[in-house]
Amino acid sequence: MQRFVERLDKEEFPITYEVPSPRGGNVGEYISRIGALPFLDAISGLNVCNNPVGKVRIDPAPFSGRILKELDVEPIAHLTCRDTTLSGLQKWLLGADSLGIRNLLAMTGDYAVGDYPAEEKIDTINSLELITGIKRYLNNGKLMPELSTRQSRQRNRYLTELEMLEKPTEFKVGGVMLPRRTGEIAYATNKIQAGVDFFQTQITYDAAELVEMLTELEDVTDRHPPVLVSTAPFSTPEEMAFLSDNVPQVNIPREVQTRLTGASDFSRESVLFAVEMYTDIIDGARDAGLRTKLGAHIIPMRSEKVAWQILEEILEL
Repeated sequence: MQRFVERLDKEEFPITYEVPSPRGGNVGEYISRIGALPFLDAISGLNVCNNPVGKVRIDPAPFSGRILKELDVEPIAHLTCRDTTLSGLQKWLLGADSLGIRNLLAMTGDYAVGDYPAEEKIDTINSLELITGIKRYLNNGKLMPELSTRQSRQRNRYLTELEMLEKPTEFKVGGVMLPRRTGEIAYATNKIQAGVDFFQTQITYDAAELVEMLTELEDVTDRHPPVLVSTAPFSTPEEMAFLSDNVPQVNIPREVQTRLTGASDFSRESVLFAVEMYTDIIDGARDAGLRTKLGAHIIPMRSEKVAWQILEEILEL
């Protein structure tokens, strides 16, 4: 099995695909469905989310472990800072490492609007600190240090013997990129300095905006990690409205909405637009002289068959 980061480096336009997580114990059924995907050998990795928008599903570590063991495809397990403490994050990471998981997507995590909207985020650390902690500490055989300056009578913070791990982890860590977010150039730069291995963008529908942002980023950074550009297809106008209303930081340009709703075949037009967007990204990056390796990340949402069509046509670009 070729490692995910090796495929990112070698493949001309790498593609990852997001798979659904069970909301119960029927993992075998989901594994079978994933194993039957017609393009499984052609993609670079499978993304496994961590309770997006606060909807409770199986933890991505054991689910990713099953995918790796039974399908021989590398998963990218999502990890958010939203739900747990520093010790909780690290025990999750050590458990994931023990299952052979080597690829992570680190994120702060959106606000819960799902099953428990009254729950407060824990946010002991943010995604930048999580990336730094994994790359600088866990991958070097040390626990992440406390960020609190509070003193303790029971612990001498100058002593580090108890902070060593029995074995370093071997994680490659991705970071989230939000092209429309104010200050995103600075956020992305900090993540690059922290050692991020790749980026995955929030869902986007604007090729020019993305190319412009990456051009600005390359002007201020020396490292250029690969960027997987995310999009999500639609089968109906209702699905498009749901995404726009419920997923933070997602903007569907008015001209895109007009084009899709005015088409005689909405879902087919959604496929055509997505393929055109990736074509425009490839052409725009070439014309701008970008050095950043670009790829695609397909999020099926509620439109799995449409997502398959997009992926199949992107593979032919």
